[in-house]
Amino acid sequence: MPSMDSPLPEPHSNFKIAVVGSGPAGLMAATHLSADSGNEVHLFEKRSGLGRKLLIAGSSGLNISHHLEAEAFAKHYEGFTRATWKDTLADFGTTHWIQFIEHELGLETFLGTSDRYFVREMKASQLLKKWTELLRSRGVQIHSTQELVDFSSEREGISLTFNEGPAKRFASAIFALGGASWETETPAWAELFRGKGIGMVPFSPRNVGYTVDWKPALLAEAEGKPLKKIRFESTQGSKSGELVITEYGLEGTPVYFYGETGQCFIDLKPDLTLDQVTDKLKQVRENLSPIRRAKQKLALSEAALALLFHHLPNEDRADLDRFARAVKRFPITLGSPRPLSEAISSSGGVALSELTPDLELKKFPGVYCGGEMLDWHAPTGGFLIQACVSMGTRIAKAVSHSARRI
Repeated sequence: MPSMDSPLPEPHSNFKIAVVGSGPAGLMAATHLSADSGNEVHLFEKRSGLGRKLLIAGSSGLNISHHLEAEAFAKHYEGFTRATWKDTLADFGTTHWIQFIEHELGLETFLGTSDRYFVREMKASQLLKKWTELLRSRGVQIHSTQELVDFSSEREGISLTFNEGPAKRFASAIFALGGASWETETPAWAELFRGKGIGMVPFSPRNVGYTVDWKPALLAEAEGKPLKKIRFESTQGSKSGELVITEYGLEGTPVYFYGETGQCFIDLKPDLTLDQVTDKLKQVRENLSPIRRAKQKLALSEAALALLFHHLPNEDRADLDRFARAVKRFPITLGSPRPLSEAISSSGGVALSELTPDLELKKFPGVYCGGEMLDWHAPTGGFLIQACVSMGTRIAKAVSHSARRI
């Protein structure tokens, strides 16, 4: 397995390489390729600063990876085949990524109780700062406010045109242009690719909240409060965790994993069986209502109690056995997913059929694509960023073998 000291086979030298996009995939590709002093690496970003979405994702705790073996890790991805994901993670998996952050960037990481890895600072800003410093120290030339407007692949090399200045020529170009998450409009690059005959899949929001038709009384009591230690279930699967009641619906990892439009269920007390819930409710004197018994005996969160009180039919709220069943399997109807502008990630983008196994565009030799701009999907919890840095490594490995001297 590769190490960060020698992450790739010895490349040829004097390659002029463009990396367009400063998300994790682009940054990692530039990192590997700049490790060889013979490469001239240029990093282009359309905004004034690098890593916008990395900063957004890490604003309240940056999940950098997950503590799973490659086989189990690969099961959480959609898009490429399971074998492709396993190979990609083998090239640069959790251990490599953690070692890079700790040894190359000098940041401390830790494994949380949820089996997710975090940077100790719980923010992305320091990681991005250290990463940028590393790239600059290796001679990477960073060009901001440079938005890609055209590209071509010719025998003499790759021609890139940006919004400022004349066309530039490179031996290879790596596009890590990002998906449609956190965007109010479809990314401009998508229309550019479509116009060049590259197959595109419509963007869809992923890892996003869902609408719920809440009663005003429920929101007055529980908006912004968490449903703690619950288990969410849909036809897609079930997952334990925490959900938050919002003005428009529900947010939280269980819904990000398995949310879907239609009826779903929430187990408000997954650590107890139905019989145990019923028995606890019966331990209270008979003149109390089921919900007051629950308040005494079940240690439910404020949001869970509010949900039972305001959204359970009167006949279910009054009958102890029916109330107990609702605690264990509360029906919730999810409406539509929230828009792409609120999504943590997106699916859609460049169709995977347009790419070689090395993530090179079949119609444009020497041009590679990676990260969220491709049509794949993963849940939150470290899977997204791990996939991006692993793809960046895979592309860098391919470029190191095939780039042409310019």
